[in-house]
Amino acid sequence: MAYTSVDSKAMDEAWAAGIRTKAVDVVDTSHCLATLMCPRHPNAEDPASLLAKAIEASDRFMAGSTICLEVEGSGSVPDYIAESIDLLNGYSVKIIIVCDGASTHLPGPLLSDELREAVCKASPGGMLWHPVAKELVYSTIY
Repeated sequence: MAYTSVDSKAMDEAWAAGIRTKAVDVVDTSHCLATLMCPRHPNAEDPASLLAKAIEASDRFMAGSTICLEVEGSGSVPDYIAESIDLLNGYSVKIIIVCDGASTHLPGPLLSDELREAVCKASPGGMLWHPVAKELVYSTIY
């Protein structure tokens, strides 16, 4: 499915809630990195749904994207982020979450097993770009 006005609306609503697009970087001819900056407390009644729609929209914007959810500030990953992954309901997307120096993928310190498993379930497989390590890594956690 191509990026449409529905996706544009989803991104506008995410932005209004404080979820911002940090960058879209072309890593190589087959990999792009789209980073969504996720505040600890978005200004939305249902931030999980809002983020899930923004993830899908970001993925449709450029084929072969890795969607990085970068949590602002220190501490654990806010619940709405894990909930947004569950709300993708079978929508396959390469996601990596970065929070307080840890991420969902090696190398480096790792986030919780539960969060890593949710990200793995959403993944279509293959390689994704690790924004901290600056290298391609397997999208599975095992």
